[in-house]
Amino acid sequence: MSASPDTAGQPVALVIQRRIADDGFAAFARWNGEVGEVLKTWPGFLSQEVVPPQPPAHVDWVTIVRFASPAAARAWLQSEVRAKLISEVQRHFVGSEDVHILPDTGVQRDSAVSAVISFRVPDGLEDAFLKWQQRIQAAEAEFKGFLRHKIERPIAGLHEEWIIILSFDSDANLNAWLDSPLRQTLLKEGERFNAGMNVKRASYGFNFWFPTGKTPAPEQGPGLIWKSNLIVLLVLYPVVYLWGYFISRPLIDSHGVPVWLSLFIGNLVSTQLLGWWLVPAAFRALDWWVAPKAAISRQIAGYALLAVLYAASMGLYALLLAWHWGR
Repeated sequence: MSASPDTAGQPVALVIQRRIADDGFAAFARWNGEVGEVLKTWPGFLSQEVVPPQPPAHVDWVTIVRFASPAAARAWLQSEVRAKLISEVQRHFVGSEDVHILPDTGVQRDSAVSAVISFRVPDGLEDAFLKWQQRIQAAEAEFKGFLRHKIERPIAGLHEEWIIILSFDSDANLNAWLDSPLRQTLLKEGERFNAGMNVKRASYGFNFWFPTGKTPAPEQGPGLIWKSNLIVLLVLYPVVYLWGYFISRPLIDSHGVPVWLSLFIGNLVSTQLLGWWLVPAAFRALDWWVAPKAAISRQIAGYALLAVLYAASMGLYALLLAWHWGR
């Protein structure tokens, strides 16, 4: 089935859902930042937004990447650059990616919740499928909280599925419809369309799938930034004093090197150590604490561990100073 002529230059939203293992959350969050930097120079790229999971109802990470045209989105999906990036984090995937490309209508997002349901409709049965969907939509409209039922046709070269975007005003009302005996009866009536049916949940409403692009993608939340800064401090502090005690003072400062040059050398070395090895290693070790929505017990354990490590680091420096001045 070919795409309609007016879709060739129409902006599209590439919506990707992935389930990530708990111990890979921090690595995946950092990786999304790297992907964003690569996309900034990609032809046709408009914007990217990453939405973390919100368990228990929504356990997938959702990425929305907007492109100026279906061709630009297809080029990104099929590129070796993206394949290489995916290979870097694929070990953290639980299952495979779920990818949809939808027309970007520029509608503002709302606070509802959605289910994205995809179907593979056999050739020649498109009209029957649409009539069946009309019966389903009429039934949905009778349920509390129903907002919208939108049908997206296949786009040649991008996705072959028919996509239904179903929105209710709350998780409870959406679940009431999805689990209802009436829906099960209607699904049984349309068994010939259900072989490849796939249902994905999202914690945003219908408009979530069509971000406007008028505002920049949100930065990582303040909680993640706060934790990241604490981890950097944990590694930076001992690097600075160990460098100063064992390297700078005896090997550089004592030979008459100016303070401004000695400070620059120390910062050059420490930033390279931090950026290439120490900070990434610290983030890997503390993935379980950095992870969004970590359990309260993990939160407490992480802060307690950092407090102990901070104290040990400061204690070691105090001992080195006492030993130095006691000689």
